Order: sequence, then structure tokens, then C-alpha cells
Amino acid sequence: MKRLLLILAIALPAALRAQTITQDLPFIDYLIGNNLTRDALAWLEGSSYAPSDTLDFTRGLTLYTANKLDLATDSFAKVPAGSPYYEKSLMFGAVSHAYLGNYAEGLGLIAACPDSELKQYGIAAFSLLLNDKDGYEQAAKNFTYQDYSLAEGEKVFGEIYSSRFESRQKSPALAGIMSAVVPGAGKWYAGRKDEAIASFLTVGVFAGLTAECWVKKGPKDWRTIVFGTLGSLFYIGNIYGSYVSVGIYNDNLRDAQNNTVVFNLHVPIRNL
Repeated sequence: MKRLLLILAIALPAALRAQTITQDLPFIDYLIGNNLTRDALAWLEGSSYAPSDTLDFTRGLTLYTANKLDLATDSFAKVPAGSPYYEKSLMFGAVSHAYLGNYAEGLGLIAACPDSELKQYGIAAFSLLLNDKDGYEQAAKNFTYQDYSLAEGEKVFGEIYSSRFESRQKSPALAGIMSAVVPGAGKWYAGRKDEAIASFLTVGVFAGLTAECWVKKGPKDWRTIVFGTLGSLFYIGNIYGSYVSVGIYNDNLRDAQNNTVVFNLHVPIRNL
């Protein structure tokens, strides 16, 4: 009996100190809204709040705003189904995964949301990130372009879809062939005009020197051999460089498109 009373004597003050986070939400919202996320996190960690879905969501939102996305996804994942914060937690968790590059995980969270245009918007975004043409087309059928918070993003997604799946992509092989015919042409095709001019002039100079030495000194002269060898190396390098340049161009374009998709996914969900 005495032991039980001792345990209660220790536990009761701790229980009394525990409080719900609800009464402090306006203050925490104020800190987050003024970009004082470090202060908000310090407040959350220094307070003895009773465990709740509100606490998990608020901590996740604070971590999300502080760009601590790995920790944010963990907090959002703790919010149970049936909570008034459940759908928001799924949405914010999905965006966090999108920024982290975990596209499949993000799509899984969005797919678990109740059906709405925002859900289809999210599925379309992740389908683009996953390069899933059919998935995007299925989700985009639900776009109404009437919701002001989604309409601009829906248009942007459509443009990215068209560029990625309907327009002809630049071909690395074509760039290599172009540079084989005219040195530097493939790099011009890739948008690297300065490198294209440099390649054309370099290969042209060595070709001219080789031809001159061939005529004046003969094909076996060391100068003819040196200039011819260097010219050949630059010519081959110009072909390979053009091939790689177009590959880099396509990769950079895809990365830029993905960043645009993630940003436009973030905006309407952040407005929640």
C-alpha cells in the first residue's frame, strides 16, 4: 500500500504538469507564421504536452516549415486515421516525401486521402515525378480548372506532360551524327553555342595544320602525324561531347520540370 502511494505521489505531479497543446496553438501558429520555427520547435520540445494527434500534427508542421523533412514525415505518420488532422497529415507527409525524392511513398500517402480534386491533383503530380504517363492521364481527367488554388498548377502540369510525353525529345544519337558531319553542330543542337564554336574552330585548325603538313612535308612527317593525331582526338571528343551534352540537357530539363511539379504540389497543400 505504501509503495502504491509512493508511485502515485511521483506520477501525479507529472500528470498534473502535462497539458494539452490546444491552448497554445495560437502562439505556436504565430511563431510558425513569422518564420520563428526554431523557437516553435524549442517551445514544443520544452513543454510537457499530453500525447495527442494535435501534438503530432503540430510538431510535423513545425518540422516541415523548418525543412526538417525526415523528422516531419515521422510526425505526420503518427496521426491516426479518424483524426481531423489525418488528411492534412497525409498531404503534408506526401509533399515532404516529394521534396526528399521519395516519390513512390508520397504517391501512396496521396492515394490514401479521401477522393477530391486535390487528391487527383496530387496523384497527377506524383505520376509526372514517376514518369507514369497513364497515371497522369487518368488523374488529369478530374481536373476542372475551376478551383483557383489548383487551376494554375493544373495548367503547368499539362504543359510538362506535353513536353515530356508528346513533344519529341532531343536525341543524343542525332547530336553525335551532327557533330560527325560538322564539328560542333551537335553541341549547338544541345544549346551550348560557345562550346559548339570552340569545337568547330579547334577541329578546323588541326585539320588545316594536318593538311598543310601533308602537302608540304608528306604523310610520314612527325608534324603531320602529331597534328593529325591531335585533330582526330579532338574530332572524336567533339562527337562524344555532343552526345553527352544532349543527355545532360535532357536530364537538366527533367530535373527542372520535377522541381516545378514539387513546387506546384506544395502550394495548394501549404494553403491548407
